[in-house]
Amino acid sequence: MRLVSFSVENYRSITNAKKIPLSDYSLLVGANNEGKSNILHALALGMNALIEWHRQVRRTSDGRVVRLPSSLIRSHRIGYDWDTDFPVRKQIKPNAGIGSSVTLEFALNEAETAEFKDEIKSNLNGTLPILIYFTKGDFEVTVKKPGRGQAMLTRKSTRIADFVSKRIRFEYIPAIRTAESAAKVISQLVDRELHRLEGDPEYAEAISKIEELQQPVFDELAEAIKSTVARFLPSVTSVELKSRREARYKSLRRDFEIIVDDGHLTRLDRKGDGVQSLAALALMRHASEQVDADVSTVIAIEEPESHLHPRAIHELRAVISNLALSNQVVLTSHSPLFVNPNNLSNTIIVKGSKAAPATQVSAVREALGVRFSDNLHNARLVVLVEGGDDVTALKAITSYMSPSIARALDDGSIFFDHLGGASGLRQKASFYKSGACLIQCFLDDDADGRKAMKRAIEDKVIELKDINLSIVPHLDEAEIEDIYDKAIYAADFIKKFGVDPAKKIKIKSKVKWSQRMNRIFLEAGKPWNDDVKFELKNWLAKFASANPGVILKNELSGPIRNFVSSIEAKLPDE
Repeated sequence: MRLVSFSVENYRSITNAKKIPLSDYSLLVGANNEGKSNILHALALGMNALIEWHRQVRRTSDGRVVRLPSSLIRSHRIGYDWDTDFPVRKQIKPNAGIGSSVTLEFALNEAETAEFKDEIKSNLNGTLPILIYFTKGDFEVTVKKPGRGQAMLTRKSTRIADFVSKRIRFEYIPAIRTAESAAKVISQLVDRELHRLEGDPEYAEAISKIEELQQPVFDELAEAIKSTVARFLPSVTSVELKSRREARYKSLRRDFEIIVDDGHLTRLDRKGDGVQSLAALALMRHASEQVDADVSTVIAIEEPESHLHPRAIHELRAVISNLALSNQVVLTSHSPLFVNPNNLSNTIIVKGSKAAPATQVSAVREALGVRFSDNLHNARLVVLVEGGDDVTALKAITSYMSPSIARALDDGSIFFDHLGGASGLRQKASFYKSGACLIQCFLDDDADGRKAMKRAIEDKVIELKDINLSIVPHLDEAEIEDIYDKAIYAADFIKKFGVDPAKKIKIKSKVKWSQRMNRIFLEAGKPWNDDVKFELKNWLAKFASANPGVILKNELSGPIRNFVSSIEAKLPDE
C-alpha cells in the first residue's frame, strides 16, 4: 500500500494545499514561515488519526465494524487542538467551517485490491482517498471517492478505514532540539519494539514467575493493611494487593537507558542533540526493517540536519536514502544536500502556504536561499575535472560522443568546472552539493588523484559512482593525455614544438604522459619546466577539442566511455 498524495485544509497556516504528491522519497523545502513544517505536522496528524481509528473500532458478534462510544475515546492522543490548530482568523468568521481536514490518498497493489473486495464487499477502481475531519474534541474518518459507488463506500467508511489502518505504519521524528524531546522519541521507539516481545510465550512465562515471587510480599502487606484498617472499620474482612500486568509490561518497556561509548561512556541523554537525533533515526531504521512485509511504513522527518556537523549530514543523507529503499520517507529540510536534482518531482516547494512539485532546479535553489552565478542558475549536474585544459578537451569529447550531453550543455543543465588540482575535489564537490547539484568527476589516475578521491569518499562528499579515473592498465600512473592517440596528433605536435611525442626513449615504461614528455624534451635538448608542461597540455587539449572523434586511442578509451555513460545516467529524462 502506498500513500500517493495528501491534502490539507484549514490547519494552522495552511488553508488549502491540494494533492501534494508523494513518492518513495519526498522533500518539502521552503523559506521559514512558508508552512512546510505545518504541512508535515498535518500529515503526521492525519496518519496518527487513521492509526488511532483502528484502535477505536470493534467487530460485533454479527461481523459489523463499529466505533467505540465517544465517552471511551481519548481524542487528545492524536495531537489536535482546535483552539490553536484551526486557523484563528476563521474561528471568528460565520460559515467558515468548524474544523481541519487531511485527505490521505492510497494506492493498493493487486493483492490488496483483491483483499479489499473480499473484506469490504466492494470493487475498488483507482486510488482510495480517506478524509479525516477534526473538530473540537473529536475526529471522523470517511471515504472521499468521487464517481459511481461513492455512497456505498461512504456507508462503509468505518470498515474501510479499519482495512487501511491495519496495513499502514507511521513514524515521526520532529526537529529534535532538546534532550528531553529526543529522549521521548527514542523511548517511544523502544517501547514499540519491546511491545513485540509480549506475544512471546517464554516472555509471558517470565512475567508470571515474577508475579508468583511477588505475591507472598503482597499478601503479607495486604494482611498488615487489613489488621490495621479493621480496628477502625470492623466490616473490612480482607484486603488484596495485586500488580497490574499491563503496568508491569509498560514499566519493562520504558525502564531502560542507552549508553554510548565514543571514547567516553555516557548516557545518551547526556550527549549532544546531534547524537540523540542520529540515535533516534538509527532506531527508526531498525524498527522499519523489522516490520511485517504486509505493512507499509511512512516515515516523516523534520529537519534531519538540525544540530549536525556538515560531514554527519552527508552520512545522514545516505542513511535516509537507504530508508527510502523499503519505506516511504517524507522530510522537511533547509539543506540542499537532501535534494535530488535529477528527480525534481520528488521535491515539493512550499510557498505562500501552497505546495507544488518543483519543475526547475533554480526554483529549488531560490526556495533554499542558495545563490549561484548566472551560468550555474539552471545546472543540475556539475562535472569536475582537474584543470582548465581538461574542461576544454572533455566538453568537446563528451559532446561528440553523446548528443544528450551536447543538448544539456546547450541548455545549461550541465556545467563543467575545474579543480585547479586534484586536492580541491572535496571542497568543491561539497560546495556544489550544498547548491543542490549532482556531481561527476574525472581525475588523473596518479597519487594526487587517488588521494583526493579517497578523502572525498571517506568524508561522504561523493560516492564511488561519482568518480572516474584516467586508468591505463599498463601504467602505474596515468593522465588523460595517456588516452590520446599519438599517431593522430604527432605531426602537428612536431610542427609546434619540434619534438616527436612518439619517440622511443630509455625510460621506465610505466610512467605517465608528462613524465615521458619530460624525458623526450630533455633528450632533444629542449627546456622543461612547469610552464612548458602546462603549454603542452593546453595545446593538446585544444587539439583534442578540435578533433574529438579521432583523438582517443580506441583500446584505451574505456575510462572516457564510462565517464560519458555516468554523465548520461544523471541527466534528467528528456
